[in-house]
Amino acid sequence: MIGVALAPRDLAVAREFFELFKTAWEPVVSGKKYRVVIMTSGVSADVNADVMIIYSSRAEDIDRTLGLAVEASIAPDVRWDGQTLPIYGRAATFGVMPGARLTTDGKAAECRRRVAAGSIHRIGYDLFSEIAHLLTSGQPASHATTPTLELHIAFLRRSLVDAGVAFVEVPPRPQGYQFTCCLTHDIDFYGIRRHAFDRTLAGFVARASVGTLIDLCTGRRSFAQAIRNWGALLSLPFVFTGVMPDFWRPFENYAHADGGRKSTFFLIPFRARPGIGPDGSVEATRAVGYQASEIRQDAQAVAGRGSELAVHGIDAWRDAESGRAEMAELTSLTNRKSAGVRMHWLYFSPESPRRLEAAGYEYDSTWGYNETIGYRAGTSQVFRLADSQNLMELPLSIMDSALLFSGRLGLTPAEALDRCRPVVDNARRFGGTLVVNWHDRSLVPERLWDDVYRELLHAIGTSNVWFATAQEAVDWFRWRRSIRFSEDGSVFAGDRTNDGRATIPPAVLRVHRPGGSGEATFEEFCISGGESLAVAV
Repeated sequence: MIGVALAPRDLAVAREFFELFKTAWEPVVSGKKYRVVIMTSGVSADVNADVMIIYSSRAEDIDRTLGLAVEASIAPDVRWDGQTLPIYGRAATFGVMPGARLTTDGKAAECRRRVAAGSIHRIGYDLFSEIAHLLTSGQPASHATTPTLELHIAFLRRSLVDAGVAFVEVPPRPQGYQFTCCLTHDIDFYGIRRHAFDRTLAGFVARASVGTLIDLCTGRRSFAQAIRNWGALLSLPFVFTGVMPDFWRPFENYAHADGGRKSTFFLIPFRARPGIGPDGSVEATRAVGYQASEIRQDAQAVAGRGSELAVHGIDAWRDAESGRAEMAELTSLTNRKSAGVRMHWLYFSPESPRRLEAAGYEYDSTWGYNETIGYRAGTSQVFRLADSQNLMELPLSIMDSALLFSGRLGLTPAEALDRCRPVVDNARRFGGTLVVNWHDRSLVPERLWDDVYRELLHAIGTSNVWFATAQEAVDWFRWRRSIRFSEDGSVFAGDRTNDGRATIPPAVLRVHRPGGSGEATFEEFCISGGESLAVAV
């Protein structure tokens, strides 16, 4: 059991941190002997431990004992293990120390010392303040590609291993898999026939004709793609008269593109409602030309094949009553009591978690970027949103429009895939859930982002990847949170079924033990759920 000595203000975020770094811990009990204690800034406690790991960005009493000269700075980027670890608050350095693993501007941001009672690892930033920032404010787009929270976990894990501490953890990946992948699709349009003589059709005609010619001349379109777009343009009279099928058919298109993998479709609840923006304005172009109840038969058919239907919310982010109405429109199709939600245009505010929870949603999947891809919260793990009791966030990792729209990153297909590969590699390294959002029109004229999607799925692969619906991924992480550790070394996990849904995969219990050569070794055990597992640590 890891003891944690912390200020009361940090207790809630510490609880969330140790659900992500799922290991045995407790707030320090005065006078109790621990193998290791983690202590935070300004905390005075009666601590009895062989190993002390002290996080603080300011000078502490222990620094004088260790003979450390503390220099403070604001929001530096530190280097660890060959990569940048962004720090969003204050940090402390301790001068030039050869061999320091955590550094900034050539100075050590950590110090390790042997003392009579054991060892001390002094780390120059405030861990729980950094975690709180990531899970509430999130990272700016400039650091979007850095899995910052996962690096904090990895650094603490490495510190425990280096100190020779035995501990247990439940990694954020189901047994037998490297990571979870959710293929999600925001359905903003359903059928081009709904858009006769409107702005959407005018934009399609312009991009499919002149826009395609310009793209062809500048090398952003192949000749085959140009032919597809011009062919679709010429087919419009036949599509609108019903002679030819509508080519905006997202359920059919993704049934083929996803190759039998499960999908989650976020459906707009109400037609012609733009909703209210964060600045109080109404943007007419946010309104769409269909609503969930109008495609009932198609939606129920795709749900019957194992895909999930969720809410693509309009005003749920700002108003619980609107959230309930939007969810009711969706659940009238699914006959379920609740649903997940992702906000249209990714609208969100600090009050949104409380409002979405009050509306009854099971999870949100809005946390991502419109302008780039990566880790807004510094992690791809499902986490509990602040200011809520039980609302889970399934963070968005990769979105097509962020990669390929000219007003955003505006990448070529090859550049987009190069940008995605590190995110996929991080999923293999850290686990978590890789959430991909490919929109309704992205496989067909005039966007034709189907080749990019196919290559992205190839990069993700099928071996050792659990393709789950968004709800299944949230269910697994919610079940992982139910795992409890006892002082006697036993581990208990609850049942793996949830509200009548399909059984989710088991988890892995990893037991780290100090090795004879100074390197730690670990064993892994399966946690199936509904059982208690006794493990000697």
